[in-house]
Amino acid sequence: MPRYIRPPSALPRDVEMAIESFGTMFSRAILRHLSLHGPTGAADLARELGTDSNTARRALRALEEAGLVTADAPAGQRRGRVVTFATQPERLESLLAALKDYLLGH
Repeated sequence: MPRYIRPPSALPRDVEMAIESFGTMFSRAILRHLSLHGPTGAADLARELGTDSNTARRALRALEEAGLVTADAPAGQRRGRVVTFATQPERLESLLAALKDYLLGH
């Protein structure tokens, strides 16, 4: 059974991804921290942002699925390793542009 059910959306996919990715203060804090400080591990991010590692990992996973962050190890090869995450500035710009165009009616 799915975690939640989402009705079909009339939004372009990149707009929907932008809203989902930028929609929480925590996700925005992660993106800003990575942009300012460079590649960082989930545990360090959690400590810096005042949360637990599992919360940071869940948010990083969603940002990774949106293409906004990348990890230095593939998803299936992370167990027992310190994995660092970095922003993908081009994807960030792309999603921001899609959201801006949508909101301005372009």
